[in-house]
Amino acid sequence: MKLQYLGTAAAEAFPAIFCHCDACRRARQAGGKNIRMRSGLVLNDTVLIDLPPDIYALSLRLGLDLGEVTDLFVTHSHSDHFAFQDLAMRRNGCFCHIGENDSAPALHVHGNDGVEALINAMPEEDRCDKDIHLTRISYFETHTAANGLRFTYLPAHHKPDEQSGFYMIEGEGKRLIYAQDTGLFPAETLDYLAGKPLDFLSLDCCFGRRSSGGWGHMGLPDNREMVAALRKSGAVTDNTIVVVNHFSHNCGQLHEELEAEAKPDGFAVAYDGMIVEL
Repeated sequence: MKLQYLGTAAAEAFPAIFCHCDACRRARQAGGKNIRMRSGLVLNDTVLIDLPPDIYALSLRLGLDLGEVTDLFVTHSHSDHFAFQDLAMRRNGCFCHIGENDSAPALHVHGNDGVEALINAMPEEDRCDKDIHLTRISYFETHTAANGLRFTYLPAHHKPDEQSGFYMIEGEGKRLIYAQDTGLFPAETLDYLAGKPLDFLSLDCCFGRRSSGGWGHMGLPDNREMVAALRKSGAVTDNTIVVVNHFSHNCGQLHEELEAEAKPDGFAVAYDGMIVEL
């Protein structure tokens, strides 16, 4: 299974769009892995988790053919994870031209109550109902993408006015978690994951070396606590690859500084375009 990180930043990007803080100044000067767009993930080149507002620029930078994407699994309705206005560009025969013999004649969007509300509020001419199929998802439901990967939606601690969550993905003999925009996992999520060994675990690390207090996002202290709890339950093993991701400029750390901070824990630090093969 091929995983590729799209962006790896929080909502303001990193360096932040209007910011003059020390971390943003240093990131602009250093460039490279310190330039982070808004977050998302692509699996086997054909399934997206989240549609960040930088998706067009990211697709060009990473050589991603968005016309080949069959499924979009959205974590929640925040604008840095779901730039729903871009779905209007999926109107076939108008804003795009996808032939009958192409592998992706329609895009299947899987989203929670907040995602459904945003799509339903779009003008009828922009909803592209024949080109976009919306499936409402709820906690602990499993939905299968066209490429055969199975996505189970798990509760997060993040956006209390909707069923915000993250995904467990299974397929090709692998099991993984992509958990951005969550604090410490809710008890029901931990219970569900108990006894399910993970090959790969990607955790929110918005606050870098600082703790978030357990709600909304995480920092490295929270990541350590989360990994310890998952190890105790049998979900994390010695073979689990752990990656930290989704960084805010408010963490104050550039990529190499984050790597140095995370290295003793054995955590890898994500960067835009990073590929993981499982």
